[in-house]
Amino acid sequence: MEAVGTSPVVLVDHLGYNAGAPKAALVAAPHGVLITAARLTAVVTDRQSDATNDTLPAVIVGPPLSVEGWGAAAYHRVDLTALTDAGTYRLVVTVDGAETASEPFVVGEHRIPSLVVSDVTAYFRSQRSSGEIERKDAAAHFYDDASGRTVDARGGWLDASGDTSKFLSHLTYTRTMSPQQIPLCAWALLTAGGELRRSHPGFETSQYPRLRDEGLFGADFLVRFQSPEGYFYTGIFDALTKNLDERVITAPLQDSVRTQRWQAAYRHGGGLAIAALALAATVDDAGEFGPDTYFSAAVRGFDHLQAHNTEYLFDGAETALDDYCALLGASELLHAAAVRGEDATRFEAAAVLRADALAARLRDDETGTAYLVGDDEGRPYFHAAESGLPVVALLRFADVVAALPAPAASDGATRAVRDAALGEAADRARSTALALLLGTIARIDAVPNPFGLLRQRVQPSGGTPRDSFFFPHENETGYWWQGENAGISSVAYAASRASLLPECNAATRDRLRRLSADLTAWVGGLNPFDSCMLQGRGRTNVEYSGVYQNSPGGIVNGITGGWNDEDGVAFLPGDAEEGNEWRWAEQWIPHSAWFLLAVCAE
Repeated sequence: MEAVGTSPVVLVDHLGYNAGAPKAALVAAPHGVLITAARLTAVVTDRQSDATNDTLPAVIVGPPLSVEGWGAAAYHRVDLTALTDAGTYRLVVTVDGAETASEPFVVGEHRIPSLVVSDVTAYFRSQRSSGEIERKDAAAHFYDDASGRTVDARGGWLDASGDTSKFLSHLTYTRTMSPQQIPLCAWALLTAGGELRRSHPGFETSQYPRLRDEGLFGADFLVRFQSPEGYFYTGIFDALTKNLDERVITAPLQDSVRTQRWQAAYRHGGGLAIAALALAATVDDAGEFGPDTYFSAAVRGFDHLQAHNTEYLFDGAETALDDYCALLGASELLHAAAVRGEDATRFEAAAVLRADALAARLRDDETGTAYLVGDDEGRPYFHAAESGLPVVALLRFADVVAALPAPAASDGATRAVRDAALGEAADRARSTALALLLGTIARIDAVPNPFGLLRQRVQPSGGTPRDSFFFPHENETGYWWQGENAGISSVAYAASRASLLPECNAATRDRLRRLSADLTAWVGGLNPFDSCMLQGRGRTNVEYSGVYQNSPGGIVNGITGGWNDEDGVAFLPGDAEEGNEWRWAEQWIPHSAWFLLAVCAE
């Protein structure tokens, strides 16, 4: 697929815009064209508009910005934030004397969640394990194991359009690339329900129960997928054969090579499994199991990994991923214990330890821009699927601490000292989270970046650190890189949460909100390919395969660096080798989980 801009085109978010949120459009056009005018027009629809052409705000087209390596187009940004009245509009721009109009777009008070929440929840229901797969997984075997033991692994969600595996994480042999999969989705669905209640309360009656129930479905799977010893299994994988008899509990290496290392460390989904189960123990309903079972499973998983985590790592060395995954798990246990009136001393201590460990990883690069050290080798932390999760975990810890009940007078001076130390740790966590996001914003703004797209501090295998829009192709997996809609959306969610911090001044709060809006708009279609990544909405949806079809409400992997030039931009490029379509066009459950969180929190 070719990027737009060989002739003038006005790009907007296909999903529309929340009325009170920052919003932008872009004009993509060849270099050297003359833009002489721009105006908004109201579109008459069956739905009554609150605006007329006489009351629409004036708009100003920004200067041309070229992104190095992204082709010949220049992009002109148009700020539409002043457009707050509900209605349907077009942006009309005069380019070289001829008018070019955008597709119609909708502005509404809760426009994005009105489309996305129901779609994404329905997508997760469509990805539920069922039928012959469910019957097979009811007695799942272990790879290369002759003992005959089995696990009831019913439930959970299938991983991707072309992969019917069920994973807590699937790159467990790496140090810093393990993505959080099923446990993230369970935690995200439950968390999104709370975000929806806070930011869009009008949807609580219709959508909150669906989010909660889908999250509990995921928690039920995690209860079953826990070993008697306390660890969680990493996944069920058929080596991409689609052969039911090949579905076994395992942790694969490159080229679908299966192993007997199926114990999930904190960074392999164990930490998020603890977080999801602890959170499930606090919601206002239950799935197949109840709050006591969810809580006890989370505690058992926590106690086991506190003692054995490094044993389950291929190199025995913890990284930033272990820190933030363990932090989120301990934070949710701290919250659940407080709700249940149970002792939380060891959860407090673990959460403080991990929050401070992340704070100790904070560094400034040669320009003074903040980043995290990812591992013992000093490589920067960067991720294709969850780059916002360190900030999310730090902010969740701080929120949990702030919500803890005040100690009783009878608790005495010792408790007061402990609470003061906990509060100081929460302060450090908020400070670290904000520093990381300000560093992210500095990278985003350091180069021409009309879309406001995420940039990370990355380090290719064998290379030196650099700032980049996209994940490096040369990395520790030896093969895995793809579109980054999950990672982009994770930062959008982190930015929305951080914008609520009392430490933010007005300018910082506005910039964080714009960061979140820019990143969700990229997924919604405001990108160089004018393609909405949410199947069934917007325009220019892409299909992965006629055999392994994408599902309505799911989100594809998305846009990457170029196939042969990583400083370029690509989306199903014509120069890619056959069989690589998955890198751009395949759906994957973490994309939907993170995007759901981002739009519920905006």
